[in-house]
Amino acid sequence: MGNPDQPRDKRGKYAKSSLGLAALGAAGVVAMSSGASGGTAAGGAAESVGVPKGLSAQVKQAKESARKGKADDAWRQINLKKKAKDVTKDALDCAINSYGQIRDFFVRHPCKSLDRTLITLADPAGGTFVVSVSWVRMRDKDDVGDLKSLIDTDGTGSVTPLMFTAMKNQGIRFTGTPFHSRPEKDVLVVAEAAVVAGKPDAALMEGTVHVAAELMPTK
Repeated sequence: MGNPDQPRDKRGKYAKSSLGLAALGAAGVVAMSSGASGGTAAGGAAESVGVPKGLSAQVKQAKESARKGKADDAWRQINLKKKAKDVTKDALDCAINSYGQIRDFFVRHPCKSLDRTLITLADPAGGTFVVSVSWVRMRDKDDVGDLKSLIDTDGTGSVTPLMFTAMKNQGIRFTGTPFHSRPEKDVLVVAEAAVVAGKPDAALMEGTVHVAAELMPTK
């Protein structure tokens, strides 16, 4: 059994929520408000799906923009709109900012640095979701492959998203679906998404985490 005060692992369904993300302040404060008028809960739970062929060309183009540091262009290319200012934070200790076997891994193999951000996006139908991106820089680049193998395995834990507790208290759950990790030299990029309000398109969310994993932290 997992710790109920930690995010669930990379298998499961999104929790339903009637809450909308009104703002993600630069100071790290989350303000929540009711979602669609009438307070209706989010639609049925979204399942992890592969990126469909009809979306693959857009995702490929968006990934190219993300690699160039043009995040806003990337979101537009997959028909998403930014809903709030990104929240970013860096740290030096990965163990205290992770859980499960991933925390144990960082105790044995301390990271060099950790950068995290939260990106709030809306699809064309108004469904809103938040994307957590973490950049884990390891002291030994040989540890990156082992970290990826472990974090990609269901039930092993992960890096804790920024402002996790505040979002959890508002009914926003990171289940690990969708989830994507990408190694880049001595860095492992970890991206996952969670529903905030409405019923965001599951395939689009899947494509979004693949695009987000191409981003690098802004300094």
